[in-house]
Amino acid sequence: MKLRNIVFSTVIISVLLSISSKTILSKCEANNNQPINSSKLLKKTNDFVYASAITHKFLGSRIITRFSPTNSQGENLDLNKLASNLGYDHFNWVSYVEKDPYGINNQAGQKLSTPYNDPPRGGYQYDAADRLPFYWDMVNCDRCQQRHHFQHPNNLRQFELVFEDAPADYRLQPGEAVEFITHLVGVRNYDIQEHKAEWEILHTFRWKLTNLRPNYSQASLITENVDLTQLYPLLLTTMRSDGAIFPRATTE
Repeated sequence: MKLRNIVFSTVIISVLLSISSKTILSKCEANNNQPINSSKLLKKTNDFVYASAITHKFLGSRIITRFSPTNSQGENLDLNKLASNLGYDHFNWVSYVEKDPYGINNQAGQKLSTPYNDPPRGGYQYDAADRLPFYWDMVNCDRCQQRHHFQHPNNLRQFELVFEDAPADYRLQPGEAVEFITHLVGVRNYDIQEHKAEWEILHTFRWKLTNLRPNYSQASLITENVDLTQLYPLLLTTMRSDGAIFPRATTE
């Protein structure tokens, strides 16, 4: 009788342990599948003190975004000094294509899958770029356009940093769009030889390209200040692999 009780008890305990283990495992698996853009991990970018210094202008398919910060007295701030005061080497832009109905090839002729860095490392088949993730080149690479360089006077002035693009895709049909997400970033450091960089996101906006009718394209703003907690996990992963540092949410 005692032996039967012991055997019975052993079986019961084994079953309970098995159920408990499976429950713990399933909880762990569920956690691993949680979106990495949880609001507990990331905070919005709308607390950047100079966010109001970012303005947008659209001329047909062209977007012109300017970052022109001022102090409390309305005086223009020197960007190099401001970057240094905030702990950065300089300011730049990092841009990604989130949606692209027809796709495009990189410099090697490979079709890019969204989300992809714009321009991709090495550039497109029709337009070369350096191998860093920034929108404006940091390297005067072979076949790179001088006007796409970070320090070109059209892009960087003492008191202003410009983001400018004029995308085009004649294949877009009514209701279709190429959608972009662009970040103003503070560059902490970069290694030209290793093609690596570390940059902190300061402000993020979304915009798109549409064809209103044949031979007439239009760029327009989607969201002026994007909440980082709403970004897709795949995009966040791509950005992290490119060296992004995300502003952390404060723990309660």
